[in-house]
Amino acid sequence: MKRYYFELLDELYNNLEALIPDGSHKSTAINRAKAWMRRNNVQEAILSVNSMFTDNILDMITITL
Repeated sequence: MKRYYFELLDELYNNLEALIPDGSHKSTAINRAKAWMRRNNVQEAILSVNSMFTDNILDMITITL
C-alpha cells in the first residue's frame, strides 16, 4: 500500500516537477530523485515526503550529488 507521495524541491522550496512515483519506501524515492537530478544537472535538492492519508509533510530530505 502506498503511504507517501514525494515532491522534489529546489533550495527556495519551488517544485522541480520531477516525476517520483508514490510509494511506501523513502529509499526508492531518494534513488529516483538522484537519478532525475543527474539527468537534469541539479546538484542539490530537497525531497519532500508527504502523507497520502493526511497531506502532511512528514520529512524533508536534503539530497546532494
